[in-house]
Amino acid sequence: MSHRRAAAVLRFSSLGDVLLAAHLPSFLEQADRDRRIVFVTKERFAGLLRGHPHVDRVYALEERGSDPAAPSAAATGSLGALIAGLRGDGVEEIFDLHQNWRSSRIVSAFPRAKHVLPPKHGLRRRLWVYARWLRPKAVPPLLRTYRETAGLPADAPLTPWLRESLTASERSRGWERADEAARGAPFVLLGAGARRETKRWPAAHFVTLARRIEQESGLRGVFAVSPGDDAWSELELLLQPRREALLSLPFRELAAVAAHARAIVSNDSAVLHLGPALGVPAVGIFGGTVPQFGFARQGPRDEVAEIRLWCRPCGVHGHRHCPMWHHACMKRLDPDLVYRALQRALHGTVTSSSFA
Repeated sequence: MSHRRAAAVLRFSSLGDVLLAAHLPSFLEQADRDRRIVFVTKERFAGLLRGHPHVDRVYALEERGSDPAAPSAAATGSLGALIAGLRGDGVEEIFDLHQNWRSSRIVSAFPRAKHVLPPKHGLRRRLWVYARWLRPKAVPPLLRTYRETAGLPADAPLTPWLRESLTASERSRGWERADEAARGAPFVLLGAGARRETKRWPAAHFVTLARRIEQESGLRGVFAVSPGDDAWSELELLLQPRREALLSLPFRELAAVAAHARAIVSNDSAVLHLGPALGVPAVGIFGGTVPQFGFARQGPRDEVAEIRLWCRPCGVHGHRHCPMWHHACMKRLDPDLVYRALQRALHGTVTSSSFA
């Protein structure tokens, strides 16, 4: 049996970043089919990578308070234990996508390995927030950076790795839930939640959008939001008269539902990044953050919806509350603009936008 060199991809968190980082193994596979690929992440995200078509093994950093009933990764343990396991796997290349102290410790443990650190563009994003008058360049979409990291052209095809990771039973259960939630109609998944307020489009706007989608496109709107999110209680009240579906599922189960959607419309959150991972067109709604940070338009039919305001962007990761106390970037973002962006994505007429 011929030796296949092993490459390790490091990305510990967060959920959306792991979803995007999980495309790199597919790009590396396109570039060199003789390469074995292992992925290193936190224990809470390891289950999401289960069955990844281009990952040979998942290494998961053990965390306190983890669910013992959750599906285990191939190798779970302390940082030292993971380093020992990676040595046993004969890792010769390390792609450090996280570049924090944990990933740096792994990199330093393999001095003879090839180390690849893709640009993170942290300074450029901060310039967009604090020094826009310098007119910084937009950060390229992250998946374009990952293509270049793998040595591929910018237009190399995307592999819907998460769709291919789902088992037949998961896809079947996802279809049953989707069919029940959408009442048998084709649907658009609406990711109405976000951890930070400045990333959250008002729940009432999402409901208005769902009505228009149903009336003019014949599609149902299926809402997805975590119970702890502030949008949950608002949506419950708004949707109660019509009893529309409000899904709260573990993320992999939500992915199985989203795999059957015609499109995804989401705030700048992890749900948005389900789009390229499933091969579903996605529309990102941007308020306190902007597409120029590099987290939008990852797929060929993806779109964005935003309005121009002098105070945007207000933070690299968004804020818990609007610094100006008006939250105009989201409140004034009319559902009509989002609907039009959705139509472009559904019909493959994606346009580019500029930000001044």
